[in-house]
Amino acid sequence: MKLRDASLERHSRRVAKIAIAIADKMVMSNKEQDYIYLAGLLHDVGKLGMKDSYLLKPGKLSLEEWLEIKKHPVISYNLLKAIPGMHYVSLIALYHHERYDGNGYPRGLMGNSIPKGARILAVADAFEAMTADRVYRPKLDCRAAVAELRRCSGSQFDPVIVSAFCRALSEINFLDPNVKL
Repeated sequence: MKLRDASLERHSRRVAKIAIAIADKMVMSNKEQDYIYLAGLLHDVGKLGMKDSYLLKPGKLSLEEWLEIKKHPVISYNLLKAIPGMHYVSLIALYHHERYDGNGYPRGLMGNSIPKGARILAVADAFEAMTADRVYRPKLDCRAAVAELRRCSGSQFDPVIVSAFCRALSEINFLDPNVKL
């Protein structure tokens, strides 16, 4: 991923580290944490074949561009499921844009029908995306990003996962700008 897109590689590493911190607060097994970490690293692999003009567009995406970008979880899933031992990782990648209220994609799953790993990754992915500069908008500070996660708890995000994220945040001090993820 680094060869194709350094920002995507950096994003994936940060998502993986945030996700593992959440999983640790949820007292998940080491094996589950390993799967979640791998999914964090690989969840956006499906973006590698997409047009840079879509991924790096500084303005609003057209409907056609948005529909194309929304395919990346399915592409990631199809790539990962072909690798022995990656079934659960592929499901996390597939469902990381599902919303707790059922308004996500690609399947519109709701609540606990979304795999726990995908619900964790959704929070980690959103926090990382909000706190990183993007071509289409500047980053939010950590406090604003946490406030947004809390605001969307119960609708976009699983409230249990948001709570675990907040516990992880206070312990590992994500708010300290000197902390490198």
